[in-house]
Amino acid sequence: MQTSPNQIASSQAPAWESSLYMPIIKRIAVIALVLLSAGCARTYQARHVETSHFLDDYTLLKDGEDGDALLSFWKDGTNWAGYKKIILEPVVISKLPDSDLNDMTHADNHRFKELFEYKMQEALKKNFKLVTHSGPDTLRIQFAITDAESSNLLLDLYTGFYPTARAVSLLKLIALGTESYVGHASVEGKITDSQTGKLLMASADCRAGGKTIMGIFDSWDDVEQAYQYWASQLNYQLCTKQGHGGCQEPE
Repeated sequence: MQTSPNQIASSQAPAWESSLYMPIIKRIAVIALVLLSAGCARTYQARHVETSHFLDDYTLLKDGEDGDALLSFWKDGTNWAGYKKIILEPVVISKLPDSDLNDMTHADNHRFKELFEYKMQEALKKNFKLVTHSGPDTLRIQFAITDAESSNLLLDLYTGFYPTARAVSLLKLIALGTESYVGHASVEGKITDSQTGKLLMASADCRAGGKTIMGIFDSWDDVEQAYQYWASQLNYQLCTKQGHGGCQEPE
């Protein structure tokens, strides 16, 4: 029996189509994986952080491990379990040259400082006593805000829900490490022994906003959520280094 041209075309089509669309399918799969892994996060760690002049010695900083800042230093041999109290110094502003902080009013800069200080106080008082005087069992902690940029509300919303724009934003995340039109923030921090002044920890980190429905109508929500994460992260790191059980990981 003779096979018709239509039957031949039908039998050959699947292999031809799969060859043509395979790159597209792979790209969609990658985007889907990124969406699943990052779509539920209020903020996520960026790939790069620009340092300011807050820390004394940046040569100590190395690439952080998972769950740590992008750049970090933890002094080996530190008896973290021996520290029960914390002096939390006021947050300072150490602006990067191209930071949007340079264009903000003094009042706005002060608001960021107060907000970050509050987040830190609320997180650290769960496992430590906050004090104002140095002692043998007391850490001194200080952080600096180096950068902060708000999201573009309209474009952030558009690239979060319009399919084509969403795909472009995810491709930007894959290529450059941040999504489109989200807010971001950068900080640097250090921990010293309150009596000796010995440096025990130093870090620099940057976080950017995720595409979530929560906080999408607040242009500074990404920055505020980054502050919340850093406060919870520091408390968790100190808790685990002291050997405590039930330490709460940052969300």
